[in-house]
Amino acid sequence: MVIVFAFAWSTVKSRWTGFAGAFIALFCGAALLSACGFLLQSGLLAGISPERYAGASVVVAANQRLAVAESPDSDFGDHVPLDANRLAEIAAVPGVAQAVPDYSFRLTLAGKSGGLVHGEQGSTPYGHGRSSVALGPLSVGAGALPTGRSDVALDRDAAAAGGYAIGDQVRLAVGSRPASYRLTGIVDPPAGSFREPVVLFTDDVAKQLSGKPDQLYTVGVLAAPGVDQDDLADAIEQRLGDSVTTATGDDKGKLEFQDSSTASGLLMAVAGSFGGIAAIVAMFVVAGTLGLSIQQRRREFALLRAVAATPRQVHRMIGAEILIVALAASVPGAMLGYGLVWLVRAAFVRIGVIPADYGLSLWPVPIVVAVVLSVLTARLAGWMSARRAVKIRPVEALGESSVETPQLGPVRTLIGLVLLAGGLVMCAVPVFVAGEVGTIVAASSSLILVIAVALLGPRIVQGALTLVGPVLRRSGGASGYLAAANLTQNSRRVAGAVVPLVLAITIMIVQVSVGAAQVKEAGRQADQGVVADLVVVSSGAGLSPDLVDEIRATPGVRTATAVTRGPATIKYTDLGDGSTQSVMGFAAQGVVATDLASTLDLDVREGDLGGLEDAGTVALSESAAQQTRTGLGRQVELFLGDGTRLTPVVVAIYHNGMGFGDVTLPRGVLLDHLSTRLDDSVLVRAESGVDASALAGTLTKQFAGDVGVVLADRKTMAEAQQAGLDLNRWMNLILLAVLFGYVAINVANSLVMSTTARRREFALLRLVGIGKRQVRRMMLVESVVVIGVALVVSALLCLPPMVGVTVGLSEGATVIPAFSPVTTALTAGGVVLLGLLAIMLPTRRVLRHRPVDAISIRE
Repeated sequence: MVIVFAFAWSTVKSRWTGFAGAFIALFCGAALLSACGFLLQSGLLAGISPERYAGASVVVAANQRLAVAESPDSDFGDHVPLDANRLAEIAAVPGVAQAVPDYSFRLTLAGKSGGLVHGEQGSTPYGHGRSSVALGPLSVGAGALPTGRSDVALDRDAAAAGGYAIGDQVRLAVGSRPASYRLTGIVDPPAGSFREPVVLFTDDVAKQLSGKPDQLYTVGVLAAPGVDQDDLADAIEQRLGDSVTTATGDDKGKLEFQDSSTASGLLMAVAGSFGGIAAIVAMFVVAGTLGLSIQQRRREFALLRAVAATPRQVHRMIGAEILIVALAASVPGAMLGYGLVWLVRAAFVRIGVIPADYGLSLWPVPIVVAVVLSVLTARLAGWMSARRAVKIRPVEALGESSVETPQLGPVRTLIGLVLLAGGLVMCAVPVFVAGEVGTIVAASSSLILVIAVALLGPRIVQGALTLVGPVLRRSGGASGYLAAANLTQNSRRVAGAVVPLVLAITIMIVQVSVGAAQVKEAGRQADQGVVADLVVVSSGAGLSPDLVDEIRATPGVRTATAVTRGPATIKYTDLGDGSTQSVMGFAAQGVVATDLASTLDLDVREGDLGGLEDAGTVALSESAAQQTRTGLGRQVELFLGDGTRLTPVVVAIYHNGMGFGDVTLPRGVLLDHLSTRLDDSVLVRAESGVDASALAGTLTKQFAGDVGVVLADRKTMAEAQQAGLDLNRWMNLILLAVLFGYVAINVANSLVMSTTARRREFALLRLVGIGKRQVRRMMLVESVVVIGVALVVSALLCLPPMVGVTVGLSEGATVIPAFSPVTTALTAGGVVLLGLLAIMLPTRRVLRHRPVDAISIRE
């Protein structure tokens, strides 16, 4: 084995240029896998550093995750409160010096000038009890902490933003009903400034304003001197059981800030899904590059076989070479993932996917995993690529070393045809399964189709060249004739150039088009589903629950529907053995079914929303029903944002889930189980004959004394529904741009390798009288054909998935796919430019050598 590695090392050193392509592919692939690993690790371990809890030894909260057998635990999507009775149990644990209850609730703070006060990242203020200052610990910079029911303290930044000074009357509201409090003190954080404006009340007032006096947000624990905080956290969990969770160190930030937990879940989901796609693409690219490298060494392997080298010996030599190159490339490449993940994080922060102060976990585990995966991928790809080269008989190998064969093996052909047929069938799934499920299947078919084209590439290219070849021979002159001859006789080489281009174009365009189609459909559903004349929304924490009754009593109002939004999680049984449990989170809305059709049209397909009466009933979108394997009249296991478990019966199934949410519950049920008991909007329908603009004027005057109440038209709600999907589309676009960059680098790498390997061919052409200009024209014609075939094949591959997605989302109303013209043009233009440069520049470089010198250079 030592001799094999020594021989392989000498081969790599002496002809390192031949391994440069494989090195680049593995280097970039390891960087991509490492970056995905860092995103996943950051979702698991990183977060936002605590502020108000910075001085607490341990923070105790209710269990925030739903345990699922054989699956990762799932977040409930909101904050699960802790029973106030647990405070005494926590205080009784040995080692606890003090247990401090914390009541946290969102509120709206108005400045003296009338504007609202927000945090640096647009966060709304939160109210707390004065005793929680011990957890920071927070210092009183001026005045004193509140002692009376009408007293309040603000943090220094919030007081400055609102224009308040000690003794001023502060106007704030839990919801939209304002109240005035006297500013008695200004507090400062342990360091820096608060990311969420802090408003302090007396503990009794905070308990009352939270709306849930028998429930705590968290309990902060101060340890006795000499007690280790991790040991104390373990003791608390052992005493209180699985119903609570504890946090120490920076993990306390995940319990303090809800958006930290949300960002963690998002990063894990994104890294998991995108990392899987990236791994498949990386394997695909590495296999193609190594296959091209091994193919270019056919003469060498033929000679080795002719001088009695056995297939096993050649295999071992190739394996040792690949192992050396893989290690040399993947280690620095994986380390580059450090830099790449920071760029992705910066882009996510820029579009608002994660908070600016969300950190990254940079433990080196993803580097090790990326290196191992890269080496295993390279070894497997090298073994598969080398099988034919080492198995054929020596005489056949020498005869075949200079002439390509377009034939494909029967197994490869069969697999390619099966995948091609399977991909096309997946594209047609939305015809039978509408909604998001069909959309996902159709969108996923693009990768299956690309793999099928990769397997059948030489055949497809040979068929395309059969049509193009005669045209080039008749009208292309000498350069066209030579190009046609080269292309026709080297279909495998052309396929090796076409397939990576097809991969880059298809994945980018299909995925971006799916996002565009979803945003368009969500906007359509929201626009057509809101049949109200006016929409009342909040620019602060939310709308008071009693506001809808006041609006409904206003002269000229026919009806008003309050809409409450929150998360919901459904646990269901997977298909198969019927024992595997899975969970899926959905956006939920709460409404009152009475006269709902006057303000909101969910496009009910089965059942009746009139049956939506109590906690025992629920309505689902078609997509949610399909994904959770349920239907009308069936009972579902549903968990609300505060962890409450319900088992409602499905009373209706509707279509417009993308525009309004996939789960619809009675308003009171959802409202009672949110961390903030506030409405998101109120839909208003005017009486017949009442002008909507006149009614808007009346309501505006009526709301003059409220805080954060905004009156808008019906399009506001549609735009709000599109905003979330648009954010997801931007996030996917960033990740796709990274993936496209990786594929583009390796496309250029493959094209350069393929072109540079033809130096002996170019030398021979020049020796028989062909000039440099004619060779360059020949290569220009070839590059145009390669790029043209790639564009045509890509268009044919993109069309079925995009049509399937459109049919699924529009329920067959249209087959014209929604796509992004800008992204499509940039992708196609980038591929054209990349292909021309990657072929023509190496051609010019190779032609600088004298023909006699070039033809004598060894392969």
